[in-house]
Order: sequence, then C-alpha cells, then structure tokens
Amino acid sequence: MPREFELKVVTPDQEVWRGEATSVVVPGLDGYFGVWSGHAPLIAGMDVGAVLIKTVSDSVVKFIAVGGGFVEIGSGGVTVLAENAEMGEDIDVHRADKALERARERLSKHFSDIDIERARVALNKALNRKRIADRAKDKPTSIV
Repeated sequence: MPREFELKVVTPDQEVWRGEATSVVVPGLDGYFGVWSGHAPLIAGMDVGAVLIKTVSDSVVKFIAVGGGFVEIGSGGVTVLAENAEMGEDIDVHRADKALERARERLSKHFSDIDIERARVALNKALNRKRIADRAKDKPTSIV
C-alpha cells in the first residue's frame, strides 16, 4: 500500500485543499513532475496547469487548476503555493467560457493599449480552467 504524506494547496486568499495524498503531480516550469512519499526536499516554480492529487481513500484523481506559483517539498509534507487555484469540480464552466472568449477577443483585435503578454497569460489561464473543468467532470481513475 502506498505511503501517504500531508498535502496543502493554498493561495494568498484561502486554503483550497488539504489532506493525505499518496501522490501529487504538479506543473513545474520545465514540465510536469510527480511527488511521492519520501521525495527529496525541493522548492520549485510552478507554471499554469493542473495539480493532480491521488489519495488512498479516493478511487479518483482530484484536479486543481493553478495559475502558477511554487511547490515546497519537505519532511513535513508538500505545500503548493499557487497564485490562484480552483478545484476542477468547482469551476464555473460558463464563467470560464466567457473569460476564454474575452481573452481571445483581446488578442485578435491588437489594440495599441493592450498588453499582449498579459492577454496571452489570461488566455492560457482561461484555457487551463476550461480543460481542468472538463477533466474533473470525466472523473478519470489514473493520474496519467
């Protein structure tokens, strides 16, 4: 049976998830990486993407959409410090669709007062939220 470790997913405003996990996959700046009990201590940057959590008590993977941040792995467990985070099943799909539409519109019009890089980040975050909401709804049974 896999060993568990304490996992917290927090933002500046709230604790999004806390519990015992057997594994977590996070979107590192150089790609996704997995963490299991006994992982070497590490602090790493996180990109926009999905945090995937597997617990012993659940047969499904929990999906959390994150908008970047850091992950800290230590002897006391793992802490995901996200700029923003939202449980996949809690994502308002209608709101995510509207944000995606706004981001695409801003990029397509190329107004002189638009910060293109900021608009691209907004598009990436909107796409991520939509993708995570869809994946959480499907309730897959494996992390990959």
